[in-house]
Amino acid sequence: MTLDPSAETSARLPLAVRRALFLGPAIFLTLLSAVLAAEAMGGPRTGLDWILVILFTLNLGWLALNGWQVVLGFVLHCLGRRAFPPLERAAVGIDVTVPPKGRTAVVLPIYNEDVAAVFAAVAVMARSLERTGAVGRIDLFVLSDTRDEAIWRAEERAYDALLAEFAGKPGLPAVFYRRRQDNGGRKAGNLADFCTNWGHMYDFMVVLDADSLMGGDTIRRMIRLMEDNPRIGLIQTVSHPVNRETLFARIHQFAANLYTPLSVLGLNFWQQEDANYWGHNAIVRVRAFMDHCDLPVLPGKAPLGGEILCHDVVEACLMRRGPWETWVLPLLGGTWEEIPANTIDYAGRDRRWAQGNLQHMRFLPAHGVRWPGRLHLLMGIMCYVSAPVWFAFLVLSAGQLILGEERGGYGLLTSGLFNPGAAAAAMFALTLALLFLPKLLSLAAVLADARARAGFGGAPRLLASAFLEQVFSTLQAPVHMAYYTRFVVSTLAGRIVAWDAQPRGDRGVGLAEAFQRHAGHVILGLVLASTALLVGPVLFWWMSPIIAGLVLSPILTSWSSGRSAGLAARRLGLFLIPAEVAPEPELAELASRMRAPVPGGIAGAAARPALPLRSPIPMVPQSLYRPTLAGETADAD
Repeated sequence: MTLDPSAETSARLPLAVRRALFLGPAIFLTLLSAVLAAEAMGGPRTGLDWILVILFTLNLGWLALNGWQVVLGFVLHCLGRRAFPPLERAAVGIDVTVPPKGRTAVVLPIYNEDVAAVFAAVAVMARSLERTGAVGRIDLFVLSDTRDEAIWRAEERAYDALLAEFAGKPGLPAVFYRRRQDNGGRKAGNLADFCTNWGHMYDFMVVLDADSLMGGDTIRRMIRLMEDNPRIGLIQTVSHPVNRETLFARIHQFAANLYTPLSVLGLNFWQQEDANYWGHNAIVRVRAFMDHCDLPVLPGKAPLGGEILCHDVVEACLMRRGPWETWVLPLLGGTWEEIPANTIDYAGRDRRWAQGNLQHMRFLPAHGVRWPGRLHLLMGIMCYVSAPVWFAFLVLSAGQLILGEERGGYGLLTSGLFNPGAAAAAMFALTLALLFLPKLLSLAAVLADARARAGFGGAPRLLASAFLEQVFSTLQAPVHMAYYTRFVVSTLAGRIVAWDAQPRGDRGVGLAEAFQRHAGHVILGLVLASTALLVGPVLFWWMSPIIAGLVLSPILTSWSSGRSAGLAARRLGLFLIPAEVAPEPELAELASRMRAPVPGGIAGAAARPALPLRSPIPMVPQSLYRPTLAGETADAD
């Protein structure tokens, strides 16, 4: 089943054409927004006018890049199986019962995590692998970086309980547990330690997060694809958010399951063998990883310099510089993750990611990185920089109106709705299209497929859920804008965020905590409301969604963090996802295990298996600005 994905894809549609079809329209729409914004301003234009045009264009350009990617994904979805990526078609035909030739380690790096949840997932994956046939060449590793003694003692007890359960059952894969004494380098250091000490024993490693779950069929398919395609260094899957019950998390799970597929199809259309890496739910060729992914230290001081924090996209760039191909499988399935349960924990996770992504500015000039990799880095940076751009646009537009410098209408702040002229009307229409067309296309794709509709509870429930999700996301958008603006500014000012363990589970947020965390947002909302009223009631009502989202943020955060609200929505059939409507065996077994009591101690537990014999082989140190290696094709298509 060996195939050359690049050759087959190029025969159908050259890589340069794919990338032109992605970048060309996105650039055109960005330039069009700039022309329309400048024309809508009228004349003569001041320096502030041009600043607002630039900020507006940056915002619309970011929407255009993501929106056009979804349009491409919709076209591919309509074309059906004939447009499937070659790896995806090969994966469908794999017989998962055929034993693998190489050895694979499934690794779960953990740090002060929910012990019961971690080992329940390990047990479920072991059982799922058992159902696929012989698993003698697949091992599971729990790689602990836990510092809290009470937690790592609980990890050891849970491991003993798992061994006792598996004792005398030879069809199950071996499970190993290792706790590092020194957790330098965080997750990247944890994986590097595993590769250095045990990587020589394995051909591949399936990298998971502490909240990841993957089916045995999916693991076996990825192993076979790696075996059959020796040029591939990494295959990334698309994991689906599941298992959270707060209203906030259920809304986000619904949105991710509904809107992500077309976006990833469009992403895969243009990136091909230059795929991004999201750090988990992926399979990696160990030798390629060890030769090319020992992370360099960035120049300068933290937070923008020093150890690389968001390591995944950098590792993909380094592996591709190798050069090894990196691919994503948008349609494979059988792979899941969990998300934070409330607005505050969600923002806390993004606070770490914001610092890590902004740090990539120092990696952008690294020699030998191909331009699609640089684009992945820039898109990650823009995910957070777009917030202060939007905020600056709001503030400067409001200031212009208060000072009376706007010569007619309400300026670009209203996207041309109240401004005279064809340019203003066209700009308003373009903004609406970029905001809502991607979601409408995703809805259309699901509504046209009876099986997909059923996965979301049927058309009426799907449409009701999509409408309510849009209302919720509209109210949340200014809160995220304010959060991300603060994250970007504080990082650029030199403030370092602690990379602590991520909160898991369905944590509720009380009103007192919510008001404390959102005090700045409430004040900002009141200031914007006062400013809008100074200009006139029309502007106030136009900005009311932003004002309401900020002023009501404590109440909305506290209410949406409740399990009771989430479970009530589920009883009404709202925000359903396919994993709930027709859960796969792994999800059903995980839910059953999580309801079972956690063992307090193990009498007569099975002896712990010795870890495979260590033979340390260091990873190859990487230099950021070294000359291109022989055979590399830096910045080539």
